Amino acid sequence: MPREGDGMSEHILQEQTLLAGIGASDERAFGEIVRHYFPRLLPFAIKITKNRAVAEDIVQEAFLRLWQHRAEYEKIQFLRAWLFTVVSNLSLTYIKRLAREGKFLQHLRDFGETARSDVAEQVQYRESGTVIARAVLQLPPQQQQVYRLSRYEGLSIPEIAAHMGLSANTVKNHLVRALQSVRDHVRKAGLFWL
Repeated sequence: MPREGDGMSEHILQEQTLLAGIGASDERAFGEIVRHYFPRLLPFAIKITKNRAVAEDIVQEAFLRLWQHRAEYEKIQFLRAWLFTVVSNLSLTYIKRLAREGKFLQHLRDFGETARSDVAEQVQYRESGTVIARAVLQLPPQQQQVYRLSRYEGLSIPEIAAHMGLSANTVKNHLVRALQSVRDHVRKAGLFWL
C-alpha cells in the first residue's frame, strides 16, 4: 500500500531524472518539462503582468534560461520552485519597466483620472507621454513598428515575427534596441521618475 507522500517523492524523482536529461541536452526531457509547467506558469505570469502576450514571453524566457543553464542543472533542487521564482522575477522586472515607461500612470488614468487631483502630476504625466511618443518617432521604421506592436498592441514576439515576416530573434533584437533608445531619450529629457 502506498504511503502518504510517495506520490510527491516519485514526482521529485521524475523531475530530477528530467533535469539530468536536460543536463545531457536531451530535448525530449526539456519538452516534457515545458509541457508540464507551461500551463501552470502562464496563469501565474498573467496574474502579475495582466498581459497574456507579455506573460507568454516571460514563461518562454524562463524555459530558455533553464535550457541555457542546463550544464548547471545539479544546482536546481526543486524545479517547480526554480521556475516559479524565475517567472516571478521576470514579471516584476516587466512591471518595473512598465512603470518607468509611464504606462503605469496610463493604467492609473484608465482606472480613474479623477482620483488624481495633483495638477503637477497630471502635467508631468502628459509631458512624459509626449517625450515617449517623440522617442518612438525617432526610432528606425522597423524598430518603431516592433515597439508599437509589442507595447501598444500587446503582441508577443512570435506574433510580431509572423506579422512582419521576420525571425523571432530579429524581432527581439529590434525590441531590445528600441526599448534602450526610448529609455535613453526619456532619461536625457530629465524625467525624474523614469
